[in-house]
Amino acid sequence: MTTTQQLVQLMQLEERARTCTNRAEARLFIADAEAAKRKLWGNSADALRTHF
Repeated sequence: MTTTQQLVQLMQLEERARTCTNRAEARLFIADAEAAKRKLWGNSADALRTHF
């Protein structure tokens, strides 16, 4: 999978988390999105910052 495809997948996971109707389902998507972020950018503190 290319980096672009991974970014698109990450964006889709984040969107699914935002549109969930219950907290339990949202948490699952958030966990998947966090794992995708770590895969793309590693585990550094700067990489985990999502807001500027």
